[in-house]
Amino acid sequence: MTKDPRGRKPTYHLGSMIVGDMVTFDAPTKEDVKRIARNASQYGLRNGRFYRCSTDKVTRQITLTRIR
Repeated sequence: MTKDPRGRKPTYHLGSMIVGDMVTFDAPTKEDVKRIARNASQYGLRNGRFYRCSTDKVTRQITLTRIR
């Protein structure tokens, strides 16, 4: 089997978001919330983008919004 030269497929598809887009993910544990928020933050730092994360503690979902 040959390796894909483009690397791993994106998990969260942050690169395709435009300003104002919102996407919601299930985050059943606090570790999931931290991982998703950290990944969005790191992607934003590396690519000059800004994301806002908000967590609904009742439904255990995290919403990412691209703000810049």
